[in-house]
Parts: sequence; C-alpha cells; structure tokens
Amino acid sequence: MMGRRSLRSSFTWLFAATLMLLYGVAATSIWMNSRASARQFAILTLKAEGETVAGYLATTGRLDAPEFKAPEATPFPIWFRLFQRDRVLAQTPGSPELLIKRTGPARHEVVTEWSPVIGGPYLTLYHEVGGAMEGAILQLIAPTSALDLSQYRLAGVLFLVGLVVIPLAALGGRRLAQHSLRPLDELVAGIRALDSGRLSDRLALPTRAVDEVAVLSKAFNDLLERLEASVDTMRRFTADASHEVRNPLSVLRTGLEVALRRPRAAADYRALIEENLQEILRLQSVLDGLLALTREVPGSPWILTKAPVDFSRLLEETADTFATVAAEREVTIQEDITPQLVVEGDAQMLRLIAFNLIDNAVKHSPAGETVRITASGREAEIEILVADRGPGVAPENRERLFRRFFRADRASGPGIGGLGLNVVRWVSEIHGGSVRLLDSDRGAVFQVVLPAQGPGRARGQREETPAAPMRQT
Repeated sequence: MMGRRSLRSSFTWLFAATLMLLYGVAATSIWMNSRASARQFAILTLKAEGETVAGYLATTGRLDAPEFKAPEATPFPIWFRLFQRDRVLAQTPGSPELLIKRTGPARHEVVTEWSPVIGGPYLTLYHEVGGAMEGAILQLIAPTSALDLSQYRLAGVLFLVGLVVIPLAALGGRRLAQHSLRPLDELVAGIRALDSGRLSDRLALPTRAVDEVAVLSKAFNDLLERLEASVDTMRRFTADASHEVRNPLSVLRTGLEVALRRPRAAADYRALIEENLQEILRLQSVLDGLLALTREVPGSPWILTKAPVDFSRLLEETADTFATVAAEREVTIQEDITPQLVVEGDAQMLRLIAFNLIDNAVKHSPAGETVRITASGREAEIEILVADRGPGVAPENRERLFRRFFRADRASGPGIGGLGLNVVRWVSEIHGGSVRLLDSDRGAVFQVVLPAQGPGRARGQREETPAAPMRQT
C-alpha cells in the first residue's frame, strides 16, 4: 500500500538524523574551540617571542640576535624585522617584503593582515624596543597557513569519524528498534492465530514485554472478552428467540390443521380460537421486544417521539387485552388505576411497559390467583405496580433479572425474565423513569416510576428527542 512505512525504518532514520544533528553540533563545537585555542596559542607565542627579542635589543643595542639569522620554525614559522622610521635595521633572512605600516609607538597587540606576497593572511605584532634602540619597532610576522592546515586536518578527521560513527549508530538503532518491537511482533502473531471459533482464547503476554505492549495486550484481551460475551449473547438470543417464536407458531399450525380435518361444533372452534389467541399474544410479546431492539441503531440513536399520553387509559386497554388469556388460566386481573395519569413519551413504546409486565404476571400466576395492577400519581411522578402471586424470583437471579435474554432456570419452574423485562427497563429509562423488583413475601412485584407531564404543556403538543440506546448488561 502506498504511503506505508516500517516502524523500524522510521526509528532508524529518526535515530540517525538525531545522532547526525548531535554529532554535527559536537564536531562544530570541537573545531571552533580548537581554532580559537590555536589562535590564542599563536598570539601568546608571538608576544613571548617579541618580549624576549625586544628586551635583548634594548639591553645590548646589538643586532646579532639569533632570530635575525634564521626564522623560527616551531611551533610555526616566525620572521622578525627591526625598523626605525622607514629604514629596516635588521630582518630574518627570507622575510617577505612587506610595506612598513607601523612607524609609531607599538600597541603590543597581535593583528591579522593579508598580503599577496605571503599568499594569504598572517599574524603580525608590532613591539616598541626602547632602551639602547629608542624609537625602533620590532615586527613579528607569522603566516597562518600552518595553523589553518592543522584545522583542516582536524575537520577532515571529524568528518571521517562521522562517516564511520553515524552509519554504525544507525545500524545499532535499527537493531535496538528490532529488539524493542519484538514483543509487538509476538503480539501480532498471536492476534493472527486467533480463530473466530475459539473466542475464549486470549493473547499471552509476550516475553520481555514493555509496559506499553502489556497495556495493549490487556486492552485487546478485554476487547476479546467483550466480543465473546456479545457473541454468546447473540447465540443465546438466537436460541431463545427461535424457541419463543417456533413454539407458538407450531401450536397455531397444529391446532388449525386438526380443526380442518373434519367439521366441529361451534364450542370446539371457540376453544380453538381462544387457545390460538393465547399463543398469538405470546408471539406478539416476543415480536414487540424484537421490534424494540431493531429500532436501536448503534452510533446514531433513533428519534423518540414525545407527546402527552394518557397512561391510565393505555394501562386499562392493555389489561383488557389479557382478559381472555387470564380467564383461560383462571387468573383474575384486579385494577386500581387513577384516571388521567399523563406521561410525555412515545405511546407505542410505553405500551411495551404495560404489555410485558402484565404478560409476565399472568404467565407466572397459578390458577385461582390474582394479578394486581395499581397506578397512582405522587408529586411529579407516576407509580405503576404490577404484582402476581407466582413462584417469585430467586435471590440469586434478582441482579440479573433485567439483563437482555436472561431467563431463570426452567427446571425450577416457568421461565422468568427473557427479553420483555429488559425492554421494560430500556423504555422506562429513555422516558426518564426506572423499574425495579420490590421485596414481597410471595410472587413478584414490579415497580415502574415515570415522570408526569410537566405543568403548562398543552395536551397534544409533540416533541422529538434522540432516544438513549438500550443497555445490554
């Protein structure tokens, strides 16, 4: 793929560039410091030689100093010239023919000058003699070519060292990058070895792993754990949903096929219709829950339509729907509903609260028992209680009761929970309310609390707000 780069190559080039910069700064500093030190050494040497020769001339007044017989060769060539006014009194053999620029009193300073005779720059020192040679000026001349040559050699050595050191260091940086990324390679190999059929597998922490790789490995294992839980939930959902849908359809189909085999009495047809109605209600409960789940779009929540809803009437109509089923089960539905309890929300979604709670209560109530539905207003809230006299909920299942697709052990009695109670919790919460299981001596009592309609809002006014996604725990 175009534009992709190896992390090792990036580390290598970054390491080499950083080292080149640091080495360049260090080499430049060494070269400049050496150049300054060499110049300072040359200046001190010229001043020392000047003091010596000038002292000898001032004391003896003779022109037989050794410096006028042969030039100084170490540490670098030095020529001497003694002049008074415009006349040269003595000079070192081979001295360049330079113009006399200083005839006044000497300042005892070293200056850099340039002359085509020497072919480049040179250092010169003018020193006043005094004493027996009052008025004479001693000039010292030292070409800088020897100093420059040593600086050129130092620069060449530093350059050659850089040519050797920087590639070796870059190679070492690449080896270091390979060593540091080896745990990451092991982690990638482990990820590639994972199989969708073995979601319980986890990544082993690579050997010699640094903290960052260990954190990455743990984060990926956490992701695998969530993925495994999600896939397991979907598998259980597929099994439960298919079971819940298949059974009512099978009962409906079998009953209708048997009824069509021969003519029957009206009472038989009525019994068959009532039995099929019970299965249809059961199937409708499952499909309503599945429909609620399909309305949840990950990443972009669907719009919840909010309008004043007469929850008292909605609750009564839903209870009437179960009248035939309850009578077949010999279960009585007792209602104590305060009229005109208004809630702001989606009427279809709010109906799922009443439908699932009543369906759950009727389903788990033994024959001869009563399902009590209570609805009342308190301050700015509406409280709905649905109580049955069934087997209740085991203590170990209370915390998991509202989880999606949870169902208690069927071996201990009729299933409790499933999809419906999770839908009840979700619908309650997106409407700003809550649902919980209350303590009771017998059976199960579910309490739903919803906010009542705010004061000043006209009946029939609609508002659209994003609905929170259904939680899966």
